[in-house]
Amino acid sequence: MSMNTGRQHQHRGRTTEAVVVAALLERGFSVSVPPYGSERYDLVLDTEDELERVQVKTAYEHGETEATVVAEFQTTVYGSDGTPRRTYYDGDEIDAYLIHCPDRAVTLYVPYSAAPKTQMNFSFRDRSTYGEHNRKTVNFAAEYVIDEQL
Repeated sequence: MSMNTGRQHQHRGRTTEAVVVAALLERGFSVSVPPYGSERYDLVLDTEDELERVQVKTAYEHGETEATVVAEFQTTVYGSDGTPRRTYYDGDEIDAYLIHCPDRAVTLYVPYSAAPKTQMNFSFRDRSTYGEHNRKTVNFAAEYVIDEQL
């Protein structure tokens, strides 16, 4: 029996969260997960300097741009009548994103203050493949890998 779209989305999200938590624990971080999915953040990361509220996202290969993934920063909330509504996160709700790229087996860390509101693209190509002007506008995945950022 196949899952409906909503259940598939929830399953993918839980799987991504489990992979990210495992990666953080392997690196010696303490991680707490709020019970019941009741918060706008997915986990609390103890960096020893501070506690960060983190939203975990799954990145997908960009269909039109080679060696690029995209992470969307929207979420769906449901009204009391069950009507879905897309919303975005605010800086008073989360401190950072951890973005897992399952096709590349890598997790990226992006402070909320460095993220655009709706989505972010990351290039896995080498910097040298871009002209000087374009380098300023490209988010190079290598600069966001958790081992570089945390």
